[in-house]
Amino acid sequence: MKKYISFLFVMLLFLIIKCNAKTIAPVDITQMSITELSDALEKGYLTSETLVKLYLERIEAYNDEFNAIREINEHALEQAKALDQERLSGNVRGPLHGIPLLVKCNIDVYGMPTTAGTKALKDNYPKANSYAVEKLIEAGAIILGSTNMSELAFSARDSYSSYGYVKNVFNNEYTPYGSSGGSAVSVKAAFAAAALGTDTNSSVRLPASAAGLVGIRPTFGLVSRSGVIPYDIYRDTIGVISSTVTDNALILSVIAGADSKDSVTKSSKGFTLKNTKFSLQGINIGVPNEYLKGAGNSGGVASKTDDDIYELANKAIANLAKAGANIIYLDNFVKSSNINIASSTQAGITMCDGINDYLKGTTGTIRSFSSLVKSGGHVQSLSGYLSGCGVGDKESDKKSSKKSVYRNYVDDYFTDHNLDILIYPTLKNKPGKYNAGTANISPGSSLGSVIGYPSITIPMGFDQNGFAYGLEFFSTANQEELLYNIGIEFEKANGNKVNTSPLTPSLYEVPSEVNELITYYEKILATNSQNKKVIKWLNNVQNYFKNYNDYDDITAEANKLLASYQDENIEDIFNHRFWGNIDLTRLLVYIFFILVTAIIVMVFFNEFFEKN
Repeated sequence: MKKYISFLFVMLLFLIIKCNAKTIAPVDITQMSITELSDALEKGYLTSETLVKLYLERIEAYNDEFNAIREINEHALEQAKALDQERLSGNVRGPLHGIPLLVKCNIDVYGMPTTAGTKALKDNYPKANSYAVEKLIEAGAIILGSTNMSELAFSARDSYSSYGYVKNVFNNEYTPYGSSGGSAVSVKAAFAAAALGTDTNSSVRLPASAAGLVGIRPTFGLVSRSGVIPYDIYRDTIGVISSTVTDNALILSVIAGADSKDSVTKSSKGFTLKNTKFSLQGINIGVPNEYLKGAGNSGGVASKTDDDIYELANKAIANLAKAGANIIYLDNFVKSSNINIASSTQAGITMCDGINDYLKGTTGTIRSFSSLVKSGGHVQSLSGYLSGCGVGDKESDKKSSKKSVYRNYVDDYFTDHNLDILIYPTLKNKPGKYNAGTANISPGSSLGSVIGYPSITIPMGFDQNGFAYGLEFFSTANQEELLYNIGIEFEKANGNKVNTSPLTPSLYEVPSEVNELITYYEKILATNSQNKKVIKWLNNVQNYFKNYNDYDDITAEANKLLASYQDENIEDIFNHRFWGNIDLTRLLVYIFFILVTAIIVMVFFNEFFEKN
């Protein structure tokens, strides 16, 4: 009974919120990928200004329930208008042009405080954008704001900061995981089209998995960390959280590349997802049994996987097999010596010097790590990290040597078993309450995070309680393109779709008449008709979309356009493309010209033959 009462309450709240929607659109942005949003902008269903307004209204309506947003860019609407003008003038920078995105609040955005979730850094303003953010802005993206996180990226169990807990987007009594919880929840709640997070051990992939999203940890050194508040400089990397694999690849292709300010990217050649046909036929996918199922008595990454998650993973694996992949089940992949390497090579001791170096690029009250510790404006205990101040990581070479042992083991394992990738559940256990500190078991935290190899989580389904889970795809260094291509095929095989959480439904409805109008509109656009009637009708439809928010009755206006489609015989013109693409007046002129020419020729030949 309690469950039904909660459902009725949510539906009542939904109806109230819908009545208060200020901005509407002829498309539902909560079910659209970046590719689809970009297409809608190009066809005139949306402007970037409208899109920003729609997202801001969703944040206003829903964010209090989830505490996912940290700051809003007060210049977002102004930037959207400027990008709309660029589009009108024919200057479209690419698929991210005018697309609103969010970034984790440990990544610098000029004009906004970079807090990393701690109130001690509430006035920490960067002197410039981070490298990744600058690349996004150059590509035409709008940074809508920043997202809440686990303070200073300390915890993957939850996203708890000086600004409170972020809540799970499917059930706000549960954890969204961390530390990029705000980014993941924001994307699933459709507060923006996608978001940046950071991943040290599993901080992009765990929250992305729990939100039913795609999240990548790229090869270490592919993406610059300049302008990012560090935790472990030997593991930290920016990652992307998105609704689809294609969206994820698009953003990574923009932010990847060598940056003179970040030495680890000096050999980065960037990333591009080639538009080539790809098939799972002949792809060898390894499944470590310890990661898939685990054992009841073992601990850590090889612990027993919860039954619901195990069942979902098996269904996902079956879908990959049906699509043509070769599934190879592997025993004894996990070695205790490698697990020891994973734990012994963590380098939180670098945090002090890392933050001191980072603060040189900002202004604010806090000018050193020691003053941050002494400020008291944080919820995490930081005093233990003071021992690293001024000494850096004395064991960096030793740690690097240990990682090489693990890395060589993985490389040899791939070669010996002729593997392209490994797959396993991103999370082995169900989420706990957001303030319970429940331990998470993430195989990826002891694999790719340690040796710097890429892995991506992709939604595989939901359990009986409505919680989402992901399947993680792992490969060797710089194999992002392979992971993305396999991921795209998995999305198809698994039937993944873009949608928002049931707790954050659309604030408006798109009438069936508008959907019908769009169907006709796109059909006619594809013909490139030059008929005056068709062009006039297209212009009328475009004006309708342009002024969509100004009509008292959008359905009535749509019906008028649908009626004119019939009355003007637009359908007939479309079905008879030869005539449909010829202007009638011009056709009559051509016929008249031909007849006159024929008469002149006939008269000339008559006179010629009479004389001869």
